[in-house]
Amino acid sequence: MSFNSEKEFVTWKKARNMILLILVAGLAIRFIFMPITSSPFDIAAGWVAVTDGIYAGDTIYSSGWYFYPPIWGQLLSLTGLIGDFFGAGSFGDAFPLIYLDERLTIGYGFLTELGYNFFIKVPAVIFDVLAAWAGYALVKRLTGDQKKAVIGFALMFLAPVVIMSSAMLNMFDSIMIFLMLLSLLTFMDERYFLTGIILSLAVFTKVFALLIIPLMLAYVLSNREITINERAKRIIYALAGFFFIALLVYLPTIISGEFMDSLWFLTSRGSSYNGFSTNPDFSNIFFFLPIIAIMYLSAIILMLLRKTEREKTFLWLTVLCLTMMFIFPFVSYTPTYGIVMLPAILIMYSLKGNIAIIPWILLIFFPLHGLLHYWESMFYPLAAFTEFIDMGNIVERFPNRTIYYTVQMVMSSAGMVIMAIMAYYLIKKEEVREWISTLRRSQ
Repeated sequence: MSFNSEKEFVTWKKARNMILLILVAGLAIRFIFMPITSSPFDIAAGWVAVTDGIYAGDTIYSSGWYFYPPIWGQLLSLTGLIGDFFGAGSFGDAFPLIYLDERLTIGYGFLTELGYNFFIKVPAVIFDVLAAWAGYALVKRLTGDQKKAVIGFALMFLAPVVIMSSAMLNMFDSIMIFLMLLSLLTFMDERYFLTGIILSLAVFTKVFALLIIPLMLAYVLSNREITINERAKRIIYALAGFFFIALLVYLPTIISGEFMDSLWFLTSRGSSYNGFSTNPDFSNIFFFLPIIAIMYLSAIILMLLRKTEREKTFLWLTVLCLTMMFIFPFVSYTPTYGIVMLPAILIMYSLKGNIAIIPWILLIFFPLHGLLHYWESMFYPLAAFTEFIDMGNIVERFPNRTIYYTVQMVMSSAGMVIMAIMAYYLIKKEEVREWISTLRRSQ
């Protein structure tokens, strides 16, 4: 690594030391929570079934406990193979499940041992680090400021919602976020085939990555500095990368006849559709489609018509699209879903500075809601295998429902607040007026 001046070297050295400090602090927090927390459904049922099943020659779906796109299941299978390499044998033998008194449980009444909890969460924590690095790189790319890039690293790595997702519930949202941030970097550098590859990996980890694809297409199509044929060629490159990886990822499930099983996460949401008059619920994605469709269509049209400051417009519209599904108050989102807003917050920070801290703080209500909602089952391992909590003292539900519902309401309003902040600063800088003028001139 070369530096143009002594000052540049000193700045880099300070940034490196600060990142190391953030990394150590973030890992220390995670290492505390990794063994003593669990999820009685995803970890104790789903992930055990996947990792243990590979020794019996099962696929990730034949266990009956895996309901997501293939990539996370394949990574769990790899984790199981690594465990076998180190002599763990069957995960069922090395880390036996302990079934608890049914009276104490909500839903699934079993847990995993401390060693298993730690080991199985290692891949998710590794992707926390990678996502933080990608956040650093994105802020550095957008601002050119080393100090701001370090803050971007901290905003991602120290976010409580990220820590809960990986170190406590062992969900795989950080993989998707890392890939989404990486795809934004490669896309802005016009590496379209690689962008398609990365986006494909992101989508088939968790489908929320689809949120940024329509805007990317509109951005390429709006580029009047190149011919229509060149625009089409770039899109074809991206699609080629996307579907090449999609084929590789899904080939095992197609061969085994489990393709439809891999779509359960989506089809189960659609199967509960009962008309647009129903209350908003994440188990019914059709409720959100009309509003989201209108907002996307408006954003795409604006992007297509924009002739100047196209990258800046693309970034603001990306913030809009990543937060729009969180604008419905009183919706009980799954706590880890808030991670989807972190790329939007990093972009806001890059474009507008410290105002992005407000939505970042609001994201704290997502893990707080998770703690209140999963309190009993999340800390089963702490009670079962340590002296810190007595099993009989773990309450079945958080007793104060007023606090619970207040936290839920604030959590479900976070996206609306982010969009309000964004709108205020756009209007303040007269950027919205410029967009309106663009639309008028096009008519």
